Amino acid sequence: MSSGLITANTWAVVGYSAVILPQVTNTNSTLQLTSTQASWFATLPLFMCIPLSTIGGLISEWLGPRRSTLILSPLVAASFVVMHLASWKLILEAEMAYVILMICRVVQGVLLALHASIPSVYICDISDSSHRGMFTSLLEPCIALGFVLCYLLGGYVHWYTAAWLLPLITSVPGFLGFLIAPESPPWLVRKGKEAEAMTTLLRLRGSSEEAEQEVALLKECVKMEQKHSFCQSVRLLKERSIVIPMAISALVIVFKELCGLSVIMIYMVRIFQLAGVGFNPFWISAVVSSVRLACNLLGSGLVHRFPRKECLLGGIICTAVGMTTVGTFFFLQSRKDDLSHLGWLPVAGFIVLIVGMGVSVYPVSWLIAAEVLPGAVSFLGMGVSVTGHFITSFLISKTFDDVTSLIGLHGLFWSYALACVTFSLFVIIFVPETRGRSQKEIEEIWVRSSGEKQLSDRSNNIKLLQKEGEGLTGAAGHEDSEK
Repeated sequence: MSSGLITANTWAVVGYSAVILPQVTNTNSTLQLTSTQASWFATLPLFMCIPLSTIGGLISEWLGPRRSTLILSPLVAASFVVMHLASWKLILEAEMAYVILMICRVVQGVLLALHASIPSVYICDISDSSHRGMFTSLLEPCIALGFVLCYLLGGYVHWYTAAWLLPLITSVPGFLGFLIAPESPPWLVRKGKEAEAMTTLLRLRGSSEEAEQEVALLKECVKMEQKHSFCQSVRLLKERSIVIPMAISALVIVFKELCGLSVIMIYMVRIFQLAGVGFNPFWISAVVSSVRLACNLLGSGLVHRFPRKECLLGGIICTAVGMTTVGTFFFLQSRKDDLSHLGWLPVAGFIVLIVGMGVSVYPVSWLIAAEVLPGAVSFLGMGVSVTGHFITSFLISKTFDDVTSLIGLHGLFWSYALACVTFSLFVIIFVPETRGRSQKEIEEIWVRSSGEKQLSDRSNNIKLLQKEGEGLTGAAGHEDSEK
């Protein structure tokens, strides 16, 4: 729960654009942004995440997922609160409001990048295999919660008030709860803290026998997969059984973004304004996002009961239908047809695509992206996948106006539907089923598909890397003793 609240506040960095942009582009606002400034405000955090998201995994491996979260979450909250300064009369008169806002957005982008890859891996680490999928998929409802709060606050309060209300509602209670949360047992074992890992697992599992078995299994995995440095992880990338799952993990996330949900969530209020459906755009956006939240919760149960691939494919098909429906509405609108009796169509289309995305595409995509990765490169691989997420999300969000001017809103939504079709073909051909399989079983799939002889080959490579590291350490120690 604590990790979820912190995740909601972190991803509200993206959703906050829906609060501020309709207000600061209004001619009656004391702070006004041009269309270019508004575009950069909406997408700058995504841009900052592109070069930095991989670093988050490395920091997490260095400090530990729990400690990293305790450091990063207060900084995210502070970056929201500081934006309130841009509403001060002195700042407005000095024409520094936009500068302050953009500095905050840069900081938020950095913090989002560093934190984005941590929660899914952390929850996988502390969950038992039978509940891993359900708990990990609960992160997506938390992200949806962040957007719902943004839409609701945008309809009731000024943007500068929402700037401090958001972290007060989410980050503060999440941080307090995380103070008593356990550290990742696999991380503790990798760092040689086996006694602490045993204590943590006793707390999580409630059975000493189960905890002992899990620690023994983790020690065995560490012997095979242990990485002491970033360079050693990179050197493992020469193996096909490492490269292939990392590529598939990244492509699953990229295809997910090409289906268009991120850009829709950022510009949903504006899209409903352009549709002219007769509803308050903030309210209808909050309703659609609430549907997403409910569907995310439903999806958490489905991935626990049904195969991952079946859930994902069903969600992609549902999303494609919704995108096609919304695109058809805007196509009819572009022809100047009388749509007075079809005001419900874009709302229905949005709900259909949100159901597909919320129940399946988003939570299952992140889950598969984490589960297919070998343990030796789990943090590095997830960092690469998150980087792909931000590159794609930034590009399609930043070019929203340009693409809309070029092919129209109908063409934009139809292109998302086409991306859904391509995504489904990729899943059918390349993505393995991960439900009910241990990390070792999943790795054996990649070993067989890559043509490598056996999983122990990688273990030998890792042992060689460890020996080289020990040799360097021994040499350094010998030099120190001579000094």
